[in-house]
Amino acid sequence: MRTSSRPALHLTDQGTGEPVLLISGWTISSAVFDPVAHLYTPHLRVVAYDHRGTGRSAPWLGPVSIASLAADAARVLDDRGISAAHIVGLSMGALVALELAVRMPARVSSLVLVGGGAGGPATVLPDPRRAIVAGVAVARDSVRHRRLWPAAALFSDTFRASQPDAVDELTAPFGAHRPPSWAVGWQTLAVSCFGRAGALPRVTAPTLVLHGGADVMSPVGNARRLAAAIPGAELHVVPGAGHAVPLEHPQASAELIVDWVGRHAGRRPAPPSRAAVVGERLSRPLALHLGAARNTWDTVGAAARGWGR
Repeated sequence: MRTSSRPALHLTDQGTGEPVLLISGWTISSAVFDPVAHLYTPHLRVVAYDHRGTGRSAPWLGPVSIASLAADAARVLDDRGISAAHIVGLSMGALVALELAVRMPARVSSLVLVGGGAGGPATVLPDPRRAIVAGVAVARDSVRHRRLWPAAALFSDTFRASQPDAVDELTAPFGAHRPPSWAVGWQTLAVSCFGRAGALPRVTAPTLVLHGGADVMSPVGNARRLAAAIPGAELHVVPGAGHAVPLEHPQASAELIVDWVGRHAGRRPAPPSRAAVVGERLSRPLALHLGAARNTWDTVGAAARGWGR
C-alpha cells in the first residue's frame, strides 16, 4: 500500500470478525506473528504490517518518530477500510499503539500493550547484569545460527531450556527481513525520544497491559506504571514469562486477547473534531523534538525534586 509520498507498507489481512491490528517491535517484521496467527484468525480479522523502511515495506531513508509510525498504523486501517480497530502492540509496537491511542483515539476500539512502557525518564530500566548476560547470549547464538537469534532476550530461561524446538521455530522470523543499519538507527532514536507518562491519564480506550514477569528487556515495573496511570486499565502479568509473552505462551495469550476483544466488540469511538485532526497533523513532524524536550524537562524536574529533599 502507498499513499501520496509516504512509503509503501507490506501488510497482511486474515480472518473474519472484529478487526485487530498487530504492531510489531523494534526493527522486526510482522513475520514474527506468523507462528501464532492461526490461534487468532478463526475468531478475529487480523491485520499486520511492517514498519516503514523495515521488513518487506519500501525503503525509507529519513527519520521516523513514534508519532509517524502511529500515523502509518492509521494509514493501514484506512487501506483496509477500517475506521477503528483493537490495537495490539508488542515491545516498540506497544509504544506505537499507545501513541495512536493518545493522538488518534477515534481509531482505537481497545488497546493491548505487550512488553511496553510509557518511555521517558520514568522508565524502569533492565537490571544491568541480566541485560549483559542476555546480550552476550544473543551475540553468541547469532554467530552460531549465522543470523539474528535473540531468543535469550525474548524468552525466559525456563522456556528456552524446556522447549528448544519451539524456540527455534519462534525465533527464526526475527532474523528474516532485516532492516538496513540506518533504519535501525532511526528507530532507536524514535524510541529514545518517546515519553508519554504525562499523557496516560488521557487514554480513553479500554486497555489491557500484558507483561512477562521475567521480562529482561522491559522489567515488569513498566507494566505496573502503565496500568496504574491509564484509567480503568487491566494488568495481566504472566509469572516467569519473558518479553515475547504471546509467543512463549501462545495459547493462553490468544485466549486472553480473543476474550478481551470480545468484551469490547462493537465499541466505536466518537469521531475526532476538526481541530483535533489539524492539531495532530501539525504536531506530528515535531514529535521527535517535542519528545526529547519533554523527556529532558521531566529528567531535570526529577533531579530538582531529589535535590530539594
